[in-house]
Amino acid sequence: MRCAIYIRVSTKLQENKFSLGAQQSELHTHADQMGWKVIGEFKDVESGGKLNKKGLNSLLDLVEDDRIDVVLCIDQDRLSRLDTVAWEYLKSTLRDNKVKIAEPGSITDLADEDQEFISDIKNLIARREKKSTVKRMMRGKRQRMREGKPWGKAPIGYKYHKETSSFTIDEEWSWVIPTIDRLYIEEELGMKTIGDRLNEISRTPNGNLWNETLVYRRLVSKAFHGIMEKKFANGEVIRIENMYPPLRTKETYDAIQRQRNLRSTQFKCTSRKRNDQYIFRRVRFTCGHCGRKISLNQNGTVKAPLYYLRHGRKKSVSDESVCHITINTIRFEDNFTKALSDILSNPNLASQYIDIDKDDDDINDLRTSVKQREKSIKKIEEKKDRLLDLYLDGSFSKSQLDEKQKSFDFELDALKKIQNADLNKMDMLKNKEWNYEMVYEYLEVMEDFENEFPSLEQAKMVGTLFPEAILYEEKIIFQAPSDEIPIELEIPIDEDPYKWHHSKTNDYKEKYWGKS
Repeated sequence: MRCAIYIRVSTKLQENKFSLGAQQSELHTHADQMGWKVIGEFKDVESGGKLNKKGLNSLLDLVEDDRIDVVLCIDQDRLSRLDTVAWEYLKSTLRDNKVKIAEPGSITDLADEDQEFISDIKNLIARREKKSTVKRMMRGKRQRMREGKPWGKAPIGYKYHKETSSFTIDEEWSWVIPTIDRLYIEEELGMKTIGDRLNEISRTPNGNLWNETLVYRRLVSKAFHGIMEKKFANGEVIRIENMYPPLRTKETYDAIQRQRNLRSTQFKCTSRKRNDQYIFRRVRFTCGHCGRKISLNQNGTVKAPLYYLRHGRKKSVSDESVCHITINTIRFEDNFTKALSDILSNPNLASQYIDIDKDDDDINDLRTSVKQREKSIKKIEEKKDRLLDLYLDGSFSKSQLDEKQKSFDFELDALKKIQNADLNKMDMLKNKEWNYEMVYEYLEVMEDFENEFPSLEQAKMVGTLFPEAILYEEKIIFQAPSDEIPIELEIPIDEDPYKWHHSKTNDYKEKYWGKS
């Protein structure tokens, strides 16, 4: 009989230390004892759960060319731990070409229904054993992280020392993260362009070209400001602080994430050329009525653009359940610059825009709000913790689980930001630090900024000092970063200068589309 030997291990460690050599020796000995002619030998160092493997593909080429009669492996699970569809494909390829599966001491003829059934049972057991092995491995990895010990490959810029279970900075590659951060934040380049710039300097440590995905993973990773964080398949997230020597600061990481949110969701425009230098370009707007994101849309012409804050396209003209707020920025642009001028010129005028005058009653009100919000945060966290049990009970699918977790995370993030702002404000009030001087010091850099700075610098400055804003029908509240200073700048929104035009448009919609 013409024989092909197939050997497989799952990891490089097994390949170098044991298994492959042992399988190879035993299988050749068995083939000699049986008097079989060895046509070829194939090996893979990959998971048995994958069908598309180099060695297995080459083996199947021999099968389809009718060059072998039997595949010899140390155990069928070396050949397959495949899912049902892949296993059926592999079986049919062997069966249609009259190729048997052999192990030392037994031969399986897939053309025989009873023997095929036994082979199916073996594959099922192998799959279950694989799942059990993976579960044991992941339990071990989770426990290792709970004990504060690392696992996994060292991120670029670091070296791992097995004897001390610690990481140090790899001086050869420590330049990568600061370079990516500088290109993304200061030069405001996109991920593809950053990848091209990096390729001009060097390829990756593996010799591959940089691309958008590789740059993105470095931008969102918490490892580079010291945190090892892993999310496991059971929904558990384990986090170890100060695992890596920092290559970027937490403040830089937060600035990158704000930029990502702004670039990906904030600025939509109908014109092909958007104005990146517009004053509110780097502010993230949220609707104060429904809590959804607000987009900054550019209409008009390139030379005479008009900017609107609005939600995305509504589901239907008659859908009254959706918030349809639309505000032309002309209605508050001048009020914003006037507010800055007033605040920096006169303490009395400042109180029109920022609630500066506080007393003990205000501290008590803040304390009450903080306690109520703590209860709300705790309830949401408890609901989030119960999600995994509901998923395991079959109450909803994996995609629904992910969606619900994201929804809770978004709600928690918003509540915690408000909580941090109130806690900071409360501390300042207790320490008598909440006063006009503090506000003036924060905004002093914007004094006469309309005349002193070019458009791009104005946009950067506004986005840095007030990265978020909440939009209402009659006012807009610009918020300073809560982890720095809890300032909220309340700007009035004037009457719509295009009210007549909008009323005509609504009349048209009502006549031809139904009430909007």
